[in-house]
Amino acid sequence: MSNYYTFVCSLPYLNFEGEPPMSPDEFIERAAPWLSEEELKALTDPNAETGVAAEWALFERSFRSAVAQVRAAKLGKEFQPDRLRTDVMDGAVRQGIAELYKTGEPLKIERGLDLICFSRLDEMSAGHFFDYTVVFCYYKKLTILWRWKCLDDLKGQEVLKNSCMVKS
Repeated sequence: MSNYYTFVCSLPYLNFEGEPPMSPDEFIERAAPWLSEEELKALTDPNAETGVAAEWALFERSFRSAVAQVRAAKLGKEFQPDRLRTDVMDGAVRQGIAELYKTGEPLKIERGLDLICFSRLDEMSAGHFFDYTVVFCYYKKLTILWRWKCLDDLKGQEVLKNSCMVKS
């Protein structure tokens, strides 16, 4: 197991309500000298399923399935689970997802879903201080924060306006 004392110590703290201190691409550039090619690839490759990347991929699949189940119920449709995937979602998370959808507020729902993922990454990295698990979880949390930073109100309003237009 490799240790990344200097690199991990150089990373600014990430707060879900805060601004990301760098872009995911900048993080990759900073991480490159410290990580093997396999570790770097696992950060960005959704199919890399070894170690912490496998744990995250399993959570993410279960999470998406839980969200799809709530959405299907809301639309009055039958949910067809993927039988090849193992479900690791705990009941409290499922309940949290359902509660978010009860608000009916798209922005609140999306923020809440991302907070669930951000919190899961915190849990995964707990007890890991200077190893690859911390680096991996940091990168994934950074991508969540970066997505929110890149949202643009005017572009969003334009997309909504165009998607709601009736074309004759």
